[in-house]
Amino acid sequence: MQRGWKAAAMVAVLGGAGVAGAHEFTCEKRVQVKGEGQGTPGEAPRVTKFPATLRFHYTLRNVHPTAESVANLIEDPLLAPYGAGNPFPTPLALGVGGTREATFELTLATPEACQALAASDGRADSSFDSALRVKWDLGETQCAARVTCCEPFVDCEQACPPDDPDCVEPPNPVAPGASRNAGFFKVHEQALQQCLAPGRIDLGVARVESLEQALGMLWASPGLDSSGGVRGEEDTRRFELAREALVSTCNERLFGASAKRGQALDEALLTLRGGSGDEGLERLATELRRHNEAGMREPLPGGFDAGRATPAHAASIAADPTEPGRP
Repeated sequence: MQRGWKAAAMVAVLGGAGVAGAHEFTCEKRVQVKGEGQGTPGEAPRVTKFPATLRFHYTLRNVHPTAESVANLIEDPLLAPYGAGNPFPTPLALGVGGTREATFELTLATPEACQALAASDGRADSSFDSALRVKWDLGETQCAARVTCCEPFVDCEQACPPDDPDCVEPPNPVAPGASRNAGFFKVHEQALQQCLAPGRIDLGVARVESLEQALGMLWASPGLDSSGGVRGEEDTRRFELAREALVSTCNERLFGASAKRGQALDEALLTLRGGSGDEGLERLATELRRHNEAGMREPLPGGFDAGRATPAHAASIAADPTEPGRP
């Protein structure tokens, strides 16, 4: 396992002290992930090896030029369930130019534990922002640090703890193989035409048989038809899933599909062709999108010619096959 630390920090001042309060703080928060190397400066550290130890480092400064500053509230709500909700005792008084530091370490045993922490900040993604809030009379400041979790089955590595002799490490995850997302296929007409060569693609909401129809699925707005009419919520979700299913089908036909991606595509097509209810539409679209983007950095197979990108021409011939009257 590579040894080292990588870190990211983000600082934002949300309020200033009033003159009568005579207090003013700044804060800084950094998070370091042990065993992940130094990472890229300015980017959030990415957790890929487990168990993983996250070290949170806090720094408070009194920046009032002439007076002591007193913080009445210091909290980190996201980390409260892990024992770091209040990294400093309050009230906390710092003299002119004074600083105070604190650290907290959190161990994530599995990729699932990291994803659970990412979900706890209220956003449906694989990152979490842990913010420290500092409040004083007539003023407040916050500082935050972001961590990104690896994607299970794609780039996570599970290692055994050094003190567990009974642990057996699983094999390294299988590389996802080459894949391309919707943005690639919507501007590479030659690649898209090769995807359609084996035959039409039944997406439930439409049967895609021509290059123009495939481009229509990729260029059209999921929420609007070409005349500006608004699609219903379920129709919008079906369109979004159908788009990712089209892209996934092209990845499968042109580059081969991993077992995981193939399973997700099969489930998506069955759901689209079922035509009733919107249960699972958003989940499946998200899963397919992740699979479609997982191999973006992998080179295309030798001998495959995607052709040059032609965005203007592609957009000009795109025809949404879900609209009434389309062949």
